[in-house]
Order: sequence, then structure tokens, then C-alpha cells
Amino acid sequence: MGPKTQKASRWNSANIVTLSRIVVTPLYLICIFRPELWAKWTAGLLFAWGAISDYLDGYLARKYNLKTSFGALMDPLADKILILSVFVSFIQLNLVPTWMVVIIAAREFLITGLRQIAESRGVVIAASRGGKHKTISQIVAISVILAILCARATAAAYQVNWDVMINNLGLWGPWLNGFIDYGPYWLMFYATCMSVWSGVDYFVRNRNVITG
Repeated sequence: MGPKTQKASRWNSANIVTLSRIVVTPLYLICIFRPELWAKWTAGLLFAWGAISDYLDGYLARKYNLKTSFGALMDPLADKILILSVFVSFIQLNLVPTWMVVIIAAREFLITGLRQIAESRGVVIAASRGGKHKTISQIVAISVILAILCARATAAAYQVNWDVMINNLGLWGPWLNGFIDYGPYWLMFYATCMSVWSGVDYFVRNRNVITG
């Protein structure tokens, strides 16, 4: 016997998981700016839940037939709220360049506008492969930056000299140190390029929506 199908109401499990991404966003912002070690790790775990829930709500909606118009609206909105909030916090902490976040945010607003125009004309714009790659690249960039931030905070909390710790890794030390110094920038650069490319792809594929 297959799994029991739940009634597709607005407050079903899939939508609750989606809304949890909005709930954890202010909690993340509170924690990421606090100096305590527990706060940095909590911020990282809150984002990890946001990333996992992005997959989980879709899985629940498909498995238990919980797809609703409310969920279709809130799912991408919750993603944007969480991701853009994290990027803005990174700007405040001088972890990423402002221009990258501006481009990423502009892309999200433009695609949202395109979807609203399409909806007003009875056209549904499905998520593209480029859009999914864009989201994955952003999650990877954020996860790496948060992991480095938590690692540095842990070393500082236990009064461990970061440079000495890296040098004690032997041959891996210089490679890891180089990745820590330059990896976040290039991961963000790639995420920014994916945002631009997927945005252009959306407009090219759906240009008939704009031209009517």
C-alpha cells in the first residue's frame, strides 16, 4: 500500500517547511552578528536547515500530493528572503563584494517581475536547469563561507593561532590556506555569473511574455 495522501491545504507539512525558511532568517541574522562561538555555529546550522528544507518541501509536496498555489508562491519567496539576507550579512561582515550581491539581487527582482507579468497573462514559467544550478552555486558559496567563519571563530575561542594550525597540516597547509583566502571570492564570482546567465536564459526563453 502506498503512502497515505494528505489533504492539500495551505497549512500542510510541505508549506510549513517552506515557511520555516522565513522564520529562521531573522534568527540567523541575530546569531551571525553576535561574537560568541555558539552564535556563529547556530547561524551556520540555521542556514543548513534552510538549504535542506528547500529540498524537503518539494519532496513532501510531490510524495504526498501537497502542491498548492500558496506553496508555489511562498517557496521561491522564502528562498529569496533567506539567500539575500545571508548575502547582505556577508556584506556587513566584509566577507563578499557588494557588487556581486547587487547583481544577484537585481536578477531575483527582474525574474520575479517576469513571473508576475507571465502570471497576469495566464502563462506559467517553470524553473529552468540554469535556475537550479544558480541556486546550488549560491548554497555552496554560502556554506563554504560560513564553514570558514565558524572554523576561525572556533580557533579564536580556544585561543589557537590560525596560521600555526594551518602550517601544522603539512603539505595540505598551503593549499588549504590558499583556498580559504581565495575560494570564497571565486565561488561567489561563479554564483554571480550563474545568476546572470540563468537570468538572461529566462528572459530569452520567455521573451514572448514581454512582447505579448
